[in-house]
Amino acid sequence: MSHINIESYFKDKLPFFNDLSESEVKDLISASYIQKYNKGELVHSKNSACTGIVVVLNGQLRSFMTSNSGKEITLFKLFERDICMLSSSCVYQDITYDINLEAEKDSSVIIIDSKFFKEISSNNFSIQNFFLTLTQDKLSQIMWVLEQVVFFSLDSRVANFLIDQYYLNDSININITHDTIANNLGSAREAISRMLKRFENDKIVELSRGSIKIIDIEKLKFLSSP
Repeated sequence: MSHINIESYFKDKLPFFNDLSESEVKDLISASYIQKYNKGELVHSKNSACTGIVVVLNGQLRSFMTSNSGKEITLFKLFERDICMLSSSCVYQDITYDINLEAEKDSSVIIIDSKFFKEISSNNFSIQNFFLTLTQDKLSQIMWVLEQVVFFSLDSRVANFLIDQYYLNDSININITHDTIANNLGSAREAISRMLKRFENDKIVELSRGSIKIIDIEKLKFLSSP
């Protein structure tokens, strides 16, 4: 993927590309580079100043927050062609947030320099509108996570998570640990393990080390309702 032509990729994927001048296109390409990350590697951390605008070429990324005690909760995920601005905090003014971005699978991304992007977007309404739409989309996903935490029971949240994994991997066999589920849902591992054991006793899933097999997807869907 490192041989990809960044200009051609941007022209095909960025709706505002055709509104850029020749010099802006040249500067955009110069301010962009391809980076590869292994599964589990941090793309951006809350201690990072400005990673840059992240454009996913392939793989899968997870955005999450951590508490002082080390508990994690997933905010949203990024897939091929997705773009993340939240890893570029210096693009915004008077907004502070602490997010982490990690590779859930081996991934390749294009990173656009934050300072350059701030300059080029300041007088370009096409870019501003595009990224306002992106930000609104991510905010909607974060609000959905908040709604689940506040209003959904744990069994409903675990069921929702397993259903998402089922469709994402197109398989009833999910290779995942209880720790990973807990980190995604912002819960304690012990609570997740107890809930999964209850699902197993109810013949909804079958548990094995590092893996969960879905036995009854319809029961999971029933449990996923708040």
